Formats: sequence, C-alpha cells, structure tokens
Amino acid sequence: MLTLPSVSENLVASNQLFARPNLNEINTNLRQKGGREFEEAVRVAMEYLDFEASLTGTTEAESDVIVEALHAETPYFIVVECQAVREGGQVGIDKIGQIRGNAASYLDTRRQQLFEGYYKLVVGKPEFSHHAKEKASPDVCLMTVETLTRLLVYHKRYQISQNVLQEIFKAVGEIDLNKIGSVIMQYLRTDRYNRRLETYSLIYAALLQDPFSDKIELRKKWTPVDQVVAEVLTYGKIFRIRDLSYNEVALLIRDLDNPFIRIVESRRNEIRLSTISLATIKNFSPLGEELVLKIRENLEKLRGLKL
Repeated sequence: MLTLPSVSENLVASNQLFARPNLNEINTNLRQKGGREFEEAVRVAMEYLDFEASLTGTTEAESDVIVEALHAETPYFIVVECQAVREGGQVGIDKIGQIRGNAASYLDTRRQQLFEGYYKLVVGKPEFSHHAKEKASPDVCLMTVETLTRLLVYHKRYQISQNVLQEIFKAVGEIDLNKIGSVIMQYLRTDRYNRRLETYSLIYAALLQDPFSDKIELRKKWTPVDQVVAEVLTYGKIFRIRDLSYNEVALLIRDLDNPFIRIVESRRNEIRLSTISLATIKNFSPLGEELVLKIRENLEKLRGLKL
C-alpha cells in the first residue's frame, strides 16, 4: 500500500530544501577552514548574501569564486580570490596581481549581455599586509574574514539589497568594519528600512479595535482602507514619521497582503488582519521577528499615551 507523505512532512521537506545554511556554521568555516574548503566557505557566505555564487576550476591561474548579482538595479558580478594564511601571517600582494591578470577572462559573452560591470575582491585571513593594501588601488577590494562575518550578521538582520552590497564591493582597498557600518547606516536611512518597519507596525495597530488597551488585542472586522490609512497617518504624526503620505501607507498595506505570509487580507476597498498569529509572523523570517518587536514596542507607546 502506497503511503503518501503528510502535509507536515511535506512542509519539513520544503523548509529543508529552501533553508539557508546556518550562520554560525558559515562563520565557523570561514574562520577555521583553509585551502579549497575556505574557498567553499566564501562561496556559501556569498550565497547567504543572496548572490548566485559558484566555485571556479582548480588551476593556479584561475580565480576562486564567481559571484553574480542578478537582482541589482544594474546587475553586476564579482571575481573573488580567497587566501587563508596561518595565524600571525598576512595576505600579501600575490593575489592582487593574480586577480588583475585573470578577472577580465570571466567577462564572457553571457556576462557581457547580463552585466554592465564587475568588481575584483580578495577575501583573506587573518589580515592583509601593508603592501597589499597599498597595491589594491585603483581596482581591487580587500575584505578580511572578520569583516565578511560581520556583513553576514548585518544581512541576517536587515536583508541588505544587492544595490547596497554593490556599494560595499565596489570599494577600493581594504573595506573595514567602520566602512561596513557606515554603508549599513546609510542604507537604513536611504532605503527606508526602519521607516517601513515602523509604518507596518502602525498599520497593524490601526487594525485593532482598541490599540490603546492592554487588556486584549481584538481585531477589527472588515474596515474601509481609507479609514485605516487615516488612522495610520495620525499615528505617524504621533511617532514623528516625516512626510508620511496616503499613497505610501496604501503601498505598504499591499506589502502585508502577499501570498507568502498574509498579515493583512483585502477585499474591494476593505481590509482586516488575517488570522495569522504574531508568533507565526515572528518565526517566519528575521524581518518578521523585527516586525513583531516593533508592533509590541509601538503598542506599548500608544498605551502609554492613554495614561
């Protein structure tokens, strides 16, 4: 008798198929592996950043990893050299000369059609020599494993776009932790990550019967979109979200009504919260976790205004 897998088994298999590698495991491999295993660790790290990444051949004349950013506004690719030296040693200039010598060979017919540019990157550990840093100009980016692991942590938290990552990898010379932090902070301001997160949380609050009450969080029934947007705009003034507009709120409402995790349901010109719990939203993704924290934080602020 044929036994079909249960729904839960299918979900587990699906999650395993599409699950990202464990970040702790990636960082451990970056710090501990050497040789070809180190190159593989760098490749996996690049995939964690949502790039397409592949190992090249094994000959000395070839670079180690090719990274493709197909989803950037202006698609680009990165030629990567990897070198791990013993603790106390330094990555020298040989990899810089090597990547300059062979990077152009990866601009084949396919990539000429897909990409408008490419970058040269050397990932090394534990650190680069002073001479290597000097010779990196004018076209090679240097990144230590320490910096790469920090970038992975930022990406887990903020889901950094390929456009923003381009600002990092097109840098010349060593890109250090300060530079990474600066780019990420600029991203949070210009890509409006925090603004979106804040507004999402206020949409959630506007769909509660009484967001000012800490007794129970009852959801409104079907409510006109115009009414919800008006409430969000009012909350936006309370939370000092500058220049929040009707169109912006309406667009973010549509963000929350998507087939992957439907936080909001819509019909005609009405909306309501779906029956998905905050616990499910929290476990869905790093963004879901941050959204739930922001919802709780802002509900507490609203309830504080009532006192």
